[in-house]
Amino acid sequence: MMRSIRTRPAGHPSSPRGFSLLEIMIALALGLLLSVGIISLFGNTSRTNKLQDGLARLQENGRFAITRMEQDLRQAGTQYCSNNNGGSASGTVVPVLPARAPMVYAKDIALPDSTLHSIDGSGNPTDEAAAAAYPLSPRWFVQGYSCTAASCTPDLPSGTGQIPDMGLAEGKRVPAADVLTVRYQRGSGWPLAANACVLGKGDPLVSGTKITVSPQTGDDPVGADVRLALISDCINPAIVPISASGPQMTVGDILPGATGAMCNGTGLRDMRLFDFSNDFVTVTYYLVFRADDNPDARPNAGSARLVPVLVRRENGVEQELVRGVDQLVFRYGVQDATGNMRFLTATEVQSFATCAPPPAGMQLEPGCAWRSVRTIEPHLLLNTVDEIAGLDDASRTYRFDGESFTKGQDELLPSGLKHGSQIRREFISYISSRATNL
Repeated sequence: MMRSIRTRPAGHPSSPRGFSLLEIMIALALGLLLSVGIISLFGNTSRTNKLQDGLARLQENGRFAITRMEQDLRQAGTQYCSNNNGGSASGTVVPVLPARAPMVYAKDIALPDSTLHSIDGSGNPTDEAAAAAYPLSPRWFVQGYSCTAASCTPDLPSGTGQIPDMGLAEGKRVPAADVLTVRYQRGSGWPLAANACVLGKGDPLVSGTKITVSPQTGDDPVGADVRLALISDCINPAIVPISASGPQMTVGDILPGATGAMCNGTGLRDMRLFDFSNDFVTVTYYLVFRADDNPDARPNAGSARLVPVLVRRENGVEQELVRGVDQLVFRYGVQDATGNMRFLTATEVQSFATCAPPPAGMQLEPGCAWRSVRTIEPHLLLNTVDEIAGLDDASRTYRFDGESFTKGQDELLPSGLKHGSQIRREFISYISSRATNL
């Protein structure tokens, strides 16, 4: 039996051989929409990541900067157990304890970040060697400077090795940012026994006198580069020129007036000798410009990209703390002659005249309110360092020192930099000095 075979007409295709033009156009349109969606999703995700990273960096930098500053500012003016004389001044509403001033028997103390080598008869700092012993007022242990875009009040020390000048360039200090210098004694010091030197308590302390310290377990090692010593029995602190050879010290070219009571310990008090040259530290905070290490970053100062950096300078050596600090302002809580507190700028503190009672044996000296600073309030304005594209006006708005600001990307900040597309936040701390508060 034969099977019939059905055949297709000639020229009729056995299966589809492609897509129609309409189908191709629909597929392309769908693919384009999908690509746009993926690109948009990737862009939004990238922007969100940059935003979160920037905010995290801003918060981390701000907290670290405030924490590091607190460690120094709480110590401002600290001496070993002798910051004040322990007796309240009369005629005040609340207790006012006059500060204690160490007697200086060294001809030159050369405090860093200052022009102070000695104090003249009017209480002003001078670069001349002293001819007679003098009290070193705690007023020189705190010194702030209020700065505009052109100058600072009072004038900053100038010269080789000093704080950088202001300017819109790498390595220059940021304009319109305040500067603060604090000084304090750190270190354990070394005990002075009853027979630390061979002099009687009333004998004059002269050049060449040998003083032997008695380090205890836990005390700092005795260095060989001690040039000045702070000796304190908690009542009569004094600064003397000295050189060290292990535990034995030799008094240098000393000014008249010191006695053997200064180098012989007592069983009544823990008398100690400190390395004033290295452990009485001078710490200065200010802002400087650094070049941005991102080659793709948009210029914000002419053709350059600058980043404002918070610097901690200790005894003349700079340490970079955090980047992205646009502004730095300090306020000072000063106790006046009646015991009341006033919050002032550095300019106002410098000219303030209603000062608390001076240390024993001293008259009111220029800038006397600095020794009555009880609290320091730093204000820092931080940014995200890197720019974040697509920020609206609300995201660029920030508050600083009680005012609100919304700036366009090309508008200038007080520092002279362009605002750019960055988020900014203010960080504030209220820091009480342990040396001057009960």
